[in-house]
Amino acid sequence: MILSKSKQIEEEGYPPSMENSSSDIGRGVDGISRLNLLPEERTELLDVKAWAPMLETYGLTMKVAVALTDTEGNLLGKCHNAQPIWTLVQNTKVSNQAGCPFCLSPPLPCMAVADALRTGRPTMVRDLAGLMHVAVPLSLGKHSLGAIIAGQVSDQYPESLLLKRAAEKFGVSAQLLWDLSVKQRPVGRASLQLAADLLCTLGKAFLRERYGAILETHISQANLRFRLLVEGVTDYALFTTDYLGRVTGWNVGAERMLGYCEAQILGQNFSRMFTSEDIQNHAPEKQFLKASQEGRAEDEGWRVRENKTQFWANVIITPLAEDGDSRRGFALVMQDITTRRKAEIELETVRQERIDLQEQFLSHVSHELRTPLTAIYFFITNLLDGVAGNLTPGQRETLEFSLENVKQLKDMVSDLLDVSRIETLKLNINPQCMSVPGLIAEVLRTCHANAKLKNISLNTDIAESLPSAWADRARIRQVLINLIDNGIRFTPGEGSIAIHGGVFAEDNNFLCLSVTDTGCGISPGNYPMVFDRLAQVETVADTSRKGLGLGLFISKELISQQGGRIWVESQVGQGSTFYFTLPAFSLARFCASILTPTNLEAGSATLLSIDVSSIDGAIPAQDLSAIRKTLERSIFLGQDLLLPSMTEAETTETFFIIACADRSGAEAMTKRLRRDLENSRVKPTICLTTVQLPVNDQPWDKRISEVTSQIDKLIQGHLLGRESLR
Repeated sequence: MILSKSKQIEEEGYPPSMENSSSDIGRGVDGISRLNLLPEERTELLDVKAWAPMLETYGLTMKVAVALTDTEGNLLGKCHNAQPIWTLVQNTKVSNQAGCPFCLSPPLPCMAVADALRTGRPTMVRDLAGLMHVAVPLSLGKHSLGAIIAGQVSDQYPESLLLKRAAEKFGVSAQLLWDLSVKQRPVGRASLQLAADLLCTLGKAFLRERYGAILETHISQANLRFRLLVEGVTDYALFTTDYLGRVTGWNVGAERMLGYCEAQILGQNFSRMFTSEDIQNHAPEKQFLKASQEGRAEDEGWRVRENKTQFWANVIITPLAEDGDSRRGFALVMQDITTRRKAEIELETVRQERIDLQEQFLSHVSHELRTPLTAIYFFITNLLDGVAGNLTPGQRETLEFSLENVKQLKDMVSDLLDVSRIETLKLNINPQCMSVPGLIAEVLRTCHANAKLKNISLNTDIAESLPSAWADRARIRQVLINLIDNGIRFTPGEGSIAIHGGVFAEDNNFLCLSVTDTGCGISPGNYPMVFDRLAQVETVADTSRKGLGLGLFISKELISQQGGRIWVESQVGQGSTFYFTLPAFSLARFCASILTPTNLEAGSATLLSIDVSSIDGAIPAQDLSAIRKTLERSIFLGQDLLLPSMTEAETTETFFIIACADRSGAEAMTKRLRRDLENSRVKPTICLTTVQLPVNDQPWDKRISEVTSQIDKLIQGHLLGRESLR
């Protein structure tokens, strides 16, 4: 064994026996990064049969002994080119003790292998018999595998005292040991260092070669397993193409599904699997482009077999290279889902038939119910108006109660029709630029009579300056009336209901309206269910429960289909507040499609206002619709924009057009509009105002924002001026 401290050697009268030297050889195998090595891989990397030829050649060339060890320094396999002294000692029985196989010394630990693995550099040592050897580390990445030790040589003339002690230790003839030592040629320390560096380089290169061979074997086995797997999949077509779409790989499933054998299809473009219509629309190229850009593309559609029959397929396309680089080609997985597609079509047909039947049934029932209800309503109101004579107080009270129930039945029929339209996706939503304060004032007038019966006050604090909403006015009116009627129903006498509104704090692209009552309230556990169909939440006011429980469900659908949401906050005994949001009307977003650099090359835009008025009362709706259609035909699509109605039509209506033209172009447009409107029953008055595009270094969106802000002020000023003249 070898001493690790020179002080211990000097105490026994020996010369210093262990010296370390280092080389700048890097640790591990360059370029290899492996998180884990399996036990069988470690064993395979240090296969003694594979290492034997290289070690044998090295030992004979460098005239040193060489051997492979594990991380503990234990010999793996045999010692190649063993030196005479070491061979003599190894043949003794005493030499079978544990320790470094290359040391001839007392049983002290040899740290050569451990130090080499720790430092990652070759470590040179001399044992107490005067023989030197070097340990070269073998590591892969962060994994220490073992070492190569080489030496069993002396760097100077033999010392008789050291040899005598070694002979006594191992029980061999001192004379024989001396004779062998004299005949063994010394090797200088510098020569042994060079031999160590060479061995380190050879070891790294051979370890890299071994690791590469193992990886190649594993890849070959994986490819074989994958090939067997691909060939065994017969329900899917699996194939590959190059970046131009030419087929480069074809499995048995593809042959079975599409009818082409591998010899027929290889090198052919996969577009032959598409219908002629898809080829004309460049569908194959578009799918490859999408897969390259997004890393994956999935499509369903008709595909064509070799015999020209068609089937409905689901196809997934994946690039074979990373980062969208499609030059290596694509992998495609295709599944025949014709049966599933037929089932979906049949289910959709049945569903549509059910919807049509349901709609017909509800339409018929509602018609049959509305007719007698209308007659009853007519007769009761006539009686209340005294058409049949004076009524006693008792008779009037009975008729008023009957009339209230008739109104409730009419509301139920209307709710049923709305639910049917929601389920059949036939609920019509017609958004427009809508004034919220004006709508709320109208709704409060409508609900005033019901509130007065219970002495409930209705009030609002919505400012006239609140921005317009982009919503269906009739549907929002329906929602507000429903929420207020619910509040009246569940609020005791002398209570109050308030309507508030403003820009939504969480998103200024929306308005938020709320209806607050002082009624019985709702427990938090019932929040989710109040908007369910047929919901009837239990309250302390059970006698006030009326209707089918569809009002809030319909309100939720009406709001959500206009891009908003609705929710409730409440406490039992302290009232409830229902909130809902609506998209705010934005002139900038509405005009973004035409206010482009190309359209505004002249540096200006023009606002045209067309006022139309009726001589004998309100303007008929059909006249307004006809005028709007005429204006839509008169403008240039993509360059001019007809804005939605900004006010409710009464005796005067104003249409606004934004034209991407200077004043001369707008004047020519005005002449064309007057000519197109000359046959209408109303007399239009057309005014125009040109707005200059700001000339500055601001970004384009900032400049357009200034233009739309000026146009918005012109519109509001024109409307205010029109109102002041009425």
